[in-house]
Parts: sequence; structure tokens; C-alpha cells
Amino acid sequence: MRKSFLPLLGVAMVIGLSVSRLDGRQHVGDAYVEAVAKTGATPAPIPLTTDAAALEASLDGIDGLVMVGGGDLYSPLFGEDLHPAVTAYDIERDRYDLELVKAAVRRQLPVLGICRGMQVLNVAFGGNLIQDIPSQRPGSQVRHRQDAPRAVATHTVRVRHGSRLRRALSGGARGAGGRGTPATFAVNSFHHQAVKDVAPGFRGVAASPDGVVEAMESAEGKAILGVQWHPEDMAVAGDRAQAALFHDLAGEAELFRRARELHKKIYSIDSHVDTPMLMAQGVDIGKRDARAQVDLPKMRDGLLDAVFMAAYIPQGPRTVAASDAAYKKTVSIIDWIKKQVERNGGAVALARSSADLKRNKAAGKKTVFIGIENGYAIGKDVGNVERFARMGAMYITLTHNGDNDICGSNQGKGDHGGLSEFGKAVVREMNRVGIIVDVSHTSEQASFDVLKVSKLPVIASHSSAKALRDHPRNVSDKLIDAIAKNGGVVQVCLYGNFLKRGGKATVKDAVDHIDHIAKRAGIDHVGVASDFDGGGGITGLNAANEYPQLTMELLRRGYSDADIAKIWGGNILRVMDAVRAGGSAGAKSGAK
Repeated sequence: MRKSFLPLLGVAMVIGLSVSRLDGRQHVGDAYVEAVAKTGATPAPIPLTTDAAALEASLDGIDGLVMVGGGDLYSPLFGEDLHPAVTAYDIERDRYDLELVKAAVRRQLPVLGICRGMQVLNVAFGGNLIQDIPSQRPGSQVRHRQDAPRAVATHTVRVRHGSRLRRALSGGARGAGGRGTPATFAVNSFHHQAVKDVAPGFRGVAASPDGVVEAMESAEGKAILGVQWHPEDMAVAGDRAQAALFHDLAGEAELFRRARELHKKIYSIDSHVDTPMLMAQGVDIGKRDARAQVDLPKMRDGLLDAVFMAAYIPQGPRTVAASDAAYKKTVSIIDWIKKQVERNGGAVALARSSADLKRNKAAGKKTVFIGIENGYAIGKDVGNVERFARMGAMYITLTHNGDNDICGSNQGKGDHGGLSEFGKAVVREMNRVGIIVDVSHTSEQASFDVLKVSKLPVIASHSSAKALRDHPRNVSDKLIDAIAKNGGVVQVCLYGNFLKRGGKATVKDAVDHIDHIAKRAGIDHVGVASDFDGGGGITGLNAANEYPQLTMELLRRGYSDADIAKIWGGNILRVMDAVRAGGSAGAKSGAK
């Protein structure tokens, strides 16, 4: 199923370098270029511009980023009054640096911020600065602006146990960061501004003897690191620990490059998002919107090709009037989805098959599939199944958090004991018209009843493995086996409480569930769903732009390109095509 991770041989990683400006000329110091080149990567200065589109384009071929040092930051740009000691600054460069690092982090690029670069990283994400150490930290025993040559260490920093920085400075050696490794490293110092309060999402991991923060890194496990000293000069002079920082960046850049190149070839699909619930609030999927975990800009940043947008209906009364209202509401949600796609037709299109998705990707467009969450939308009329098929619905989740006329819910009262007679008719009709049966949210008995009735593969569109997290929404090993035997797929859900009991779930936890299902049922029977905009999201993967983190973790664990292609979309596309083909044949048979 797997093979060992091998780098892309013969293809150099490209490490972008931010640039400084002096006397109207853009430049980057020789030591930065040489330190990157010594890793085997290609250094590539990124021209200074405040044109956001131009900066975005400049990152298209970049695999990692070094934010270089230089002059002071103009504090009013990040909401602070200017300190009197700060008299030399370049506002245009500040804006360039801030936009560049934000764009790189949105794309999940590995980042190393050096001195000013660390300060830029901090204020870009909500931190602040000591603007003048001598006046704001009087009496410090450390002189943070040395007279010695740049390659000479003049003070020490103590590095936090278990940090990425600690492992990097130790050359990535096994056990690095543990209590047996040196905690103190010698560094140089050329600054009078420094990090004061570390930005949300980051943590301070090193300090000088006077307490000044000397390093920060992502608190979410991402390859984002900032150091206050200048490792490039020490690395070029032969300091192995400082050179190891650049090798760590290059290693992560290599992994990111492989993930990016892989996503160009595969079809990546998130099988369940609840973004339509935000459309009534004015969210437009064509625009980057902080209220949404999924929009087209985030999908582009996250290398994601397609999403199943769920037309969700909460469980309500099972009267005729309420059921009819649920059907009409679902129709209106599907109309919202279609109008959003039409409004952004230059960048996205609907799809009803794998062939549609492939055409969309070839045309440079993202894809939206339509799903329905809660068979309550069908009401009491099995004929609504065919009506939904004509509207483009690709799957129907048979229930939600409550029993309905179709079946029992895994959080219901046990109505029907499983699948009702009406439910059996619904499943047969879904088979006939080519809509995938989704057993997420159904009771286990109802799921097994579905598998007895359905002649075509079924899915659990957003559920995880009960063996790893005993939660009613997850699927047991016995059910995983049955779904696999049926030819179906279990789509691991990025909902923290489905992945881990207590604490914050991470990307590693999500991939543990993928591992379990792949080992249990085979690589052909597992996929990915986020439940974004419906409660989904985990540490390090909380929006569609962060999906490269999942691919990189799969690569770290040795999954082959072919395996990842199946997990990301190949498996659910196989089910989709099988159900569409079966439905087409059933419809023709029914017509006779």
C-alpha cells in the first residue's frame, strides 16, 4: 500500500527571499543567498512591490520563503504609536513584507523569518513589538547590536524543550528537543526592535538571558519559524547548528513542492462542507471571507479541486405540512448553491460526474457537487428522490441528529429499529436514479439495513473510525468492513470531537484515522471530508487553504502518490461513477 518517501530527484526546490531596499535599489545579502544555495535549493529573490496580485503570482513557483532582516518597522501599520527612537523606516517595504508573509502562510509555504523577518511575521498575525530595546528594556545585560563581525556569536539563547527550533538546530537528529539535548546555543545579534507579545497561533521558543524573545514558531505544528539573530552569516562561516536551520527549511520546502506537484495531477475532493448555511448571511464563495472556512480563494490556496456542498435541513416534525416545507427549503438551498456557482462562473462550475470534474480542472475551474444532508428533505414522497436527482443532487445523507421517516439516527430514539419500509423504498429509488446513499448520521442498524438493500456502493460522507474515537457519529470496524465489501468509502471527518477525546485534534490525529481505515479495509475505501462551516476544523487544518498540511502528513508517513490520489478523490469518484452508471441502467430498466 505504501512506499518510502523519496525526494524529487533532479528538481531543485526554490526558496524565495524577500528583499531589502537601499538608496532606491532592491537587494538581498550574499549570505542569505549562499546559505540557501548550500542546502541544494535555488534561491529566488522576490521583487519588492505592493501589488497584491503580483506578489501572489510571484509565489506560484516558490516552495519555501526566507523573510530577511533589515531596517525598523513603521509601527502605525500594525496599530501602535511610533517610538521616538525609530527614525529610519521604509513604509513601502513594510507593506510588501506584510503582504508577502501573509500570502505565503495562507498557502502553507514553509517560512523562516530572520531578525526583522521574525518581527514582520509576528505583527502580520496579531503580535506586537518592543520598538527600542535600550529604552524599553533598560538595564539589559545583553547588547543586542554587536560590533563584532556578523559570523561571530556574542551571546546565548536558551531554546525550549520539544520545539521545532530545537530539533532544527540539532540537525533533525532523533530525540532532538528532548531533555538530553543542549538547551543553550550561541548566536549573534543585530537589532534594537524585538517581539513583545507573540502573535496568536505562535509560541515563543527561545529567549536571551535578559528575557527578550529570540525565536517563535507555529503552535499548530506548521513549518513556520522566526529567529531574532542572523543565522545566515554563521551558517556560511561553518556553524553547523545555524546551517541546520536552512536545511530544515529546505526539507519542508521539498515536501511542500512534492505535495503541490501531486495536486496538479490528482483530483482532490472534500466530500462534505456546510458553506451553503452561510449564503443567507451574504457570504459569496467567489471572495475571500473570514466568516467562511471554504471559498474559492481558499480552495485555490489549498490546492483543492472540488467540494460537495451540503443542502442541510435540521430534523423537524414529521407531519405532512412540515415534511413538505422541508422539501421546499431544500430546493431553495440548492437554488442558492447554483446561483453562487453561476455568479462566479469564470472560476467554478457544477459537476455531476468525474468527467465533469476533469473538464473543470482542465479549464482552470473549481468544482461544486451538490449533496443533501438529511433525508427529511424527501418528506413523505419517494418521488422527490428523482426530483432531487434532476436538480443535480449527488448524494443524500439519510438522516441527521434525529430519527425521520427513512431510518433511525445515531443520535435518535431508535425509531424503526433501523431502516423503515419507506426507507427501503428510498434506498431503492436512489439506486435507480443514481444518487449515492450516505450513511453518516444513521444508526448502525440502519447502516447495515442499507447495505442489505442497496445494490450499489454507499458512502459515509463525513465520519471517522470508532475504534480510535468512540463517538456515535463514527463507524465501527464491523461497519467499515461492510462498507468496503459493498465497494463504498468512509470519508474521514475533520471534526475535532470525532477524532480525539479531550484536547485539540491535529492533522496527525486525522491521518491516524485514515491509517486505521486504510489498514482495516484497504486503500480503496477511505477519503477526506472536513465538515467545514458546519463545525469542522482542527488544529493546523481549520480552513480549505490549509489542506496541503494533510497531503504533507500523508507523504511523511510514506503513502505513495497513487495512494494519495485515491484518498483525495479517486475513491469517491469511483463510487460516484458506479452509482451514476447503475442509476442510468436502472432508469432505463424502469422506463421499460
